[in-house]
Amino acid sequence: MKRFGKILAVAALAMVSYSASAELAPQWTKGTVIANAGVGVSPFGGTISVDYVLVDEWWKGHFTVGGEVNICKPVNYDSAIGVTPRATYGLNITDQFEVHATAQVGFGMRSWTYWDGEKDVKDRHNFIFWENLIGCRYFFIDNLAVCAELGYADWFPALRAGISFKF
Repeated sequence: MKRFGKILAVAALAMVSYSASAELAPQWTKGTVIANAGVGVSPFGGTISVDYVLVDEWWKGHFTVGGEVNICKPVNYDSAIGVTPRATYGLNITDQFEVHATAQVGFGMRSWTYWDGEKDVKDRHNFIFWENLIGCRYFFIDNLAVCAELGYADWFPALRAGISFKF
């Protein structure tokens, strides 16, 4: 956990120092929607999220709110699914490159099958989880990008890569 805190602090420091030393690209305008889809590892799974730019030009960046759905195959479990609201602070470093930090708290459910000595028993467990991620997007064209996120994601993929669409 301390390691993640150090990574997040370094990323935040890099964002602050870069914004203080260089001219940033224009930030996304209020009302912009970004949809993301990706796959991840540690554990293997998929994620779909949507971000809505709520505040543009906030502390030289933009602030988005949205939601995320995760599904994965954790070790020792059959499956897990989670739904979270999502808050993100991002900076457009150039017109094509954006970096961001995301915080989420949500609700999840995991299921597993085990042998009780006579038969297979299927069981499930509900839980509350949180995620902290740092990431980036590189836009090849105005509305299509590749994206990557890394961080702490509780039961869901902590290292993700995928695509983003901007509307």
